[in-house]
Amino acid sequence: MSEISNTESVARVLRNAWVIDGNIQHTAFLLRRGETYISVNRPAIPSYDSDVKGFVTSHPDFYADQRHDKYIRAMLNVGEIRAMRIDYAGITLNVNVEVEPRDIFTKSHAGIFTRHQNKNIKNGDTLYIKSLDTDVSADEILLEVRSNLVDISALESCNL
Repeated sequence: MSEISNTESVARVLRNAWVIDGNIQHTAFLLRRGETYISVNRPAIPSYDSDVKGFVTSHPDFYADQRHDKYIRAMLNVGEIRAMRIDYAGITLNVNVEVEPRDIFTKSHAGIFTRHQNKNIKNGDTLYIKSLDTDVSADEILLEVRSNLVDISALESCNL
């Protein structure tokens, strides 16, 4: 059982380039090469505000205004993330999307992992899909996950 409740929400702090005309772009949930999870933070953790402030103040492209006192986040319900179903070629795949604490650096940090056969997947991986008897690019699966994350996100502007 995971430590994060389905009723909890997590926040993805967004770069300005990830929001165009008030819409979150898929790139907001893109895994960089070699990464196995999307970084998020847990607003329910007491250190959330200071954790996010420390991050944003050291990364100027995350400021949402000229005064540098605001940032933008995508809020996602953990239960909705876990309920995500990934379809490919008309078949629901055995792919799980999970949210887990990653509080090594900051107490509020967590990660959204995409797994196939209990293995974290990343860009460039090839997955054998038994029900299709074929290999599928993990990139296609991760694109579907990103699309679903955008669909369930709520955009918010926040003060630092």
